[in-house]
Amino acid sequence: PFDYNYDRGYNAFDIRHSFNLSAVYALPFGRGQAFLRDVGGVGQALVGNWELAAIFNARSGLPLDIRVVRPDIVYVDANGNVFNNPAPDRRAVINTPGGGASRNVRRPDLIPGVNPYLDNDRQFLNPAAFAIPAPGKFGNLKRGLLRGPNFKQFDLMIAKRLPITERSNIELRAEFFNLFNTTNFANPPVTLPNALPNSSLAEANRVQPGQPFTQAAAGVFGILNRTVERTVGLGTNRQIQLAVRFNF
Repeated sequence: PFDYNYDRGYNAFDIRHSFNLSAVYALPFGRGQAFLRDVGGVGQALVGNWELAAIFNARSGLPLDIRVVRPDIVYVDANGNVFNNPAPDRRAVINTPGGGASRNVRRPDLIPGVNPYLDNDRQFLNPAAFAIPAPGKFGNLKRGLLRGPNFKQFDLMIAKRLPITERSNIELRAEFFNLFNTTNFANPPVTLPNALPNSSLAEANRVQPGQPFTQAAAGVFGILNRTVERTVGLGTNRQIQLAVRFNF
């Protein structure tokens, strides 16, 4: 419990890869531009002084701090089966070294050779890739080793300037956040429940240490259940904002 190397890993806010591209383009139409440069007053009002702007943002997923709930004390029978509750044929084992009421949520074991990602509809993580550690042992899953869903979004702005004087104009703007309505999910729940049996190995949806979690035993673990939360901007569903600005 005092080996702090056990807690080495990626911070929860570590974004390993990030890409951001922004561009602003004045459309070449109207008086003094490459196209329709000789247009009259009404034509200039229609085709001149248009501007487009776009932003594309993409990043890799945030680290996942995967945990499993473990009681501080478990009870082991003569065959090595582990239970939550005591019985005459079971011996008590301190389950969480250095534990206590606030230390019973620990990292699980990662089962070798099993893909921890499912990406099956909303089932992002594979419960069968994880197991309860043996009584009194730490899990082998490194802190922050796995990553949540990636993120990508395309925003667009269209603006039209209506000159008033040489130094002032009225600008009509239409802004589209997440133009293609891309769904960007937040990290799923990453805490596995206590799935040890209480009194009998025949109890439903229970697993032993070292056994892969089943979907039924894992509950909502690894299921994408919400999108990235912002009021306006990155991570929202498609939003359209109209504005009138006076520039001077």
